[in-house]
Formats: sequence, C-alpha cells, structure tokens
Amino acid sequence: MKILLIDDHALFRDGLLLVLEDLDSNIETFEAGSYESAKHIIQNETDIDLVLLDLGLPGISYLDALQAIRLALPETLIVVLSGTEDHKTVESSLQHGAQGYIPKSSPAKIILNALQLVISGGTYIPAQILKKRSAPDIAPENKNTEHSLTPRQYDVLKQLATGKSNKEIASVLILTESTVRAHVAAILKSFNVSNRTHAVQYAMQNSWL
Repeated sequence: MKILLIDDHALFRDGLLLVLEDLDSNIETFEAGSYESAKHIIQNETDIDLVLLDLGLPGISYLDALQAIRLALPETLIVVLSGTEDHKTVESSLQHGAQGYIPKSSPAKIILNALQLVISGGTYIPAQILKKRSAPDIAPENKNTEHSLTPRQYDVLKQLATGKSNKEIASVLILTESTVRAHVAAILKSFNVSNRTHAVQYAMQNSWL
C-alpha cells in the first residue's frame, strides 16, 4: 500500500508514521510538507492508495488542495487530518471528495481505526460531528423512542460508532467476522438505512448512543 502524507509539520508526520506501522505490514510512505511538494510526488507516483491531507497547508486553500488532489488521483482514498473540528469544514471536505475526516487531537487508536474503516470502504466522521448532522435521507417516520436491537446487536452498534472494522469488532466482542457482518446487516435493516455511517447517525439522533 502506498500512502502519501501531506502536512507542513514534520513532528506530526513523524508521529503519524508510527501509527501507520500498525495499519499494514507492507506500506510505502511518501511525505510532503507543502502542496507543491505533494504535486511532484503525485506526478511520479500515480498509483497511490491513500492520501492523508492536512487542511492547513501554506499557500493554498484547503478546498483547492483537496479538489486538485481528487482530480489528479480520482481512484485514491483521501482522508483529511485537521486541527479544526468545525462542522461546516467537515461537511465541505466530504462533499469535495474526502472519504474521512480525522481531528488531529484524536488518539492514535482512533486514527488507526478510522483509517481501517476508510480502507475497508467506509466513511469516517467524528462522533461529535455526527451528532450535529442532519439526515434527510433517513425517513422521519423511522424514529422510535426505543431501538429494537438485540443486546448483541447493540454491542456491535456501539463498536461501529468508534469506527472499528468488522474484524476489530469480532476481536473485541469475541465473535466470528461473519457473525459481526450478520449483526451489522440486521442493524441496517432495523434502522432502514443503507450504510454503517447512517446507522450510527440514526442511533445518535435517537439518543441510543
């Protein structure tokens, strides 16, 4: 897996590299301290799998940088790492091509879980931001004062809210990965939503998490 880390703070890059060591045993990392440096790497390495992008890069707005990288690497996963947890900034980043938004204040374990979720095909949004989001694609009539999940399904739901992958949930709850998948499918069906992110969002809107 090829990962491009774009951040103008060398100390943060060094710390993140330590986290990435636990992400995959076969990782090739590239570092850029500016957007201009990142452009040169992107031109030479067109098969990058994941870009970790700081939104506070000097000399360019965060949207310009994000859109340019998305255009240059249309199939690459992009995760924003930022010091701000502003709701509008998070939403804007996701709307313009990011698959995840991780506050820099997050513990290493949360960062790792978030990246694993994105790599597995999910979208990572901080829990504090999920609480503020509206969900027009979730029908109002679906709202209930109590959930209809089994105790085990509710355990799985709580793990989903932390950004864990099915494999990690299986390890934490001492279940098989196929059982976790079945529980996740049951949760989605119960909440009448299409993905894990909406399931967590729905549960938070109903104060179940």
